Amino acid sequence: MEMTGRYIINSPRQLVWEAMNDPQILKQAIPRCDEAIRHSDTEFTAVFSFNLGFIKPRLQSLISLSEIDAPNSYVMAAEGQGKLAGLAKGRARVQLTEQDARTTVLVFQAEGDMQGTIAEMASKLVTKTAQKLADDFFHRFDQVVSENRKL
Repeated sequence: MEMTGRYIINSPRQLVWEAMNDPQILKQAIPRCDEAIRHSDTEFTAVFSFNLGFIKPRLQSLISLSEIDAPNSYVMAAEGQGKLAGLAKGRARVQLTEQDARTTVLVFQAEGDMQGTIAEMASKLVTKTAQKLADDFFHRFDQVVSENRKL
């Protein structure tokens, strides 16, 4: 499965960078996220559920950051597992570019793989769901970062 996305975040690049590295901000932005725990500057765990048709699997994912070029880009690798979800692995390159002093363009290129019963039964639905999760995440991320900027 491969995905790409381009999103406008209504905040300065440095603030977006800091938010993309803050598990508590990410917890607010990840749909149905129950936990986001920082282990180090480059590693954290997120526990969340998602809707896949009538099934609602729960996934615990270890997320690692590498190839860090602050505040411009990094590579995010994720490996997660859950009873219904099976095993999911993914890797995304995230790039931030200033559109102007108050706006950031976030572009990502991701590839991933899911193994297990759900993946075998509904691979097209998994891809569609992953894209919807990404869209929902970045929409919510923009809202959360913009709200925190006002505080």
